Amino acid sequence: MRRSQYLTDVPTLSRRQLFRIGATTFAGYYLLPMAPPFQVQAAEKISPRGSAEFCIFLFLVGGPPQLDTFDLKEGKWTPQDFDVRTITPEVKMPYALFPKLSKRLHHMALARSVEAWESVHERGQYYIQAGRAFSSARANEIPSVGSIIAYEFQSRRKDNDFLPPFVAMNFTTGGAGLAGPGMLPSTCAPLPLTVERDADQSFVVHDPERYRFSQRWEFLARLDHAMREGDSPLGRPVADFNNYYLGAYEMMKRPEIGKILMFSDEDHKRYGSSSVGDACILARNLVAADAGTHYIAVAHQGWDLHAKIYDKTQKINHYTLCRELDDCYSALLDDLSTTKDKHGRPLLDKTLIVCMGEFGRTPGDINPNKGRDHYRYASTTVFSGGGVKGGRVLGATNETGAKVIESGWERKRSIYTEDVVATIYSALGIDWTKSITKTPSGRKFYYLEPNSATEIIYPGEIKQLFA
Repeated sequence: MRRSQYLTDVPTLSRRQLFRIGATTFAGYYLLPMAPPFQVQAAEKISPRGSAEFCIFLFLVGGPPQLDTFDLKEGKWTPQDFDVRTITPEVKMPYALFPKLSKRLHHMALARSVEAWESVHERGQYYIQAGRAFSSARANEIPSVGSIIAYEFQSRRKDNDFLPPFVAMNFTTGGAGLAGPGMLPSTCAPLPLTVERDADQSFVVHDPERYRFSQRWEFLARLDHAMREGDSPLGRPVADFNNYYLGAYEMMKRPEIGKILMFSDEDHKRYGSSSVGDACILARNLVAADAGTHYIAVAHQGWDLHAKIYDKTQKINHYTLCRELDDCYSALLDDLSTTKDKHGRPLLDKTLIVCMGEFGRTPGDINPNKGRDHYRYASTTVFSGGGVKGGRVLGATNETGAKVIESGWERKRSIYTEDVVATIYSALGIDWTKSITKTPSGRKFYYLEPNSATEIIYPGEIKQLFA
C-alpha cells in the first residue's frame, strides 16, 4: 500500500475557519430569547430499537429518478446501455449503472413506497434535514435531526470522546444549505466539512507545530478569560459559543485526528475518486474511531437533471452520478461489514446507512429538454446495516413509477420523511415521541410532529425493515 497522506486528502477548513464556523451554526440560537433549561418528555411509552450506534445519511441532493435507479421501470425512455438485469425475483437493476451494488443487495432494503411533501428543492431539503415543514416563525428555533441526535447522545459520551457528535460533509450554501442546532446548545451544531482532494489547508496540527499551537491557545484563553469563566454579561449564548471553541480545541489537540483524516491512494480510487467517495471514507473512519461522532451526513450533489440526463458529453449526467454512488456506497458496505469493533461485531451491524433524495423525478418518458423534473409522489429510499434485514423490497409503484400502489409496511400508507426519521431515531435508541417544553417561543417542540405538511399521519418506525 502506498503511503497515506493528509487531505490534500483532508477537508477544507482552516483552524481560523473551524473556530469561525461556530458563528454561523450558533447564530440561530444567539438571535433567540434566553430560554430556561429544557424539559424533555415522551408522549407515549414506546421502546426504541437501539440496534445501531451510528447513522450515515447519504443525501442525494436534487432527487434521483426512482425509475432509472432502485425502482427500475423499463419503457421507451430506457437507454439500451443500462443493461437491465433481474438480480432477484423482486429486483431489476440497471446493471451498467450499479454493477457493484447489484452484487450487494443482500445488504440493502429498498423502500419503494416513499413519498415527499415538497417538490421545491429548498423546502424539500429542509424537510429532509429537520423532519418537518419549514416555518419562518420558528426557523431559528427548530433543530435539525442531526442536532437532536447530538443532543440525545450528550449523556452517552465517553470520557475519551473528542469528536463532535454530528459531522456534515459537502453541503453547499445553495438550496436549503445545512440546517443547524436551532435552540439547542452549540455543542449540538454540525461540524461542516468540504472534502476536496486538492484542499489547501487542514485543521490537523502536525507534531512540529504542537508546542506553538498550545502557546497560542493559552494566550487566547487569557484574552477571553471573562467569557471562559462564565462572567460574560451576554450569558448563555456566549457560554455556548465557548463550548464550541473548547470542542474544536479538544479535537485539534488530539494526535488521533490525523489518522482519522488520512486515507490511502488505494482507498481514494476504490471509493470512486470523487468528492462523495472521499467523504464516505471519512465517514467510515469516524465510525471506526468510535470517538464521539454518531450522526454523519454526506451530501452527494448534482442529481437535479432537468435536461440532457443521459447525455454522456455532459460533465454531470445520470451515468457519472450513478457510478460515483455505486463506487462509494459499495465500498462503504464492504469496509463496514468486514471491519469489526473490539468486541468482534462488524461495524455495519451497528451503523445504519440511509440513502435518499428530497423527492423523486417525473415518471415515464423524459421531458422535451431530455431530462426529468421534480416529482414528490414516488421515490425510493435505501436502508442498510444497523439491524436492517437486507435483500428485500418494501412497497411498490405502478408500471411507470408514478404512483405508490403498495405500502409494504404496517401503516398501510406511503412512507414519508417523518417515518424515515422515526426509524433513524429508533435504531439509535431515541424515543421519537419526545417533546421539549420551555422553548424560546413558548411552543412545545416535538421531535416528530404528528401532523405533516398537509395532514395528520402519526409517524412511526418502519418495523418491516428489521423483521
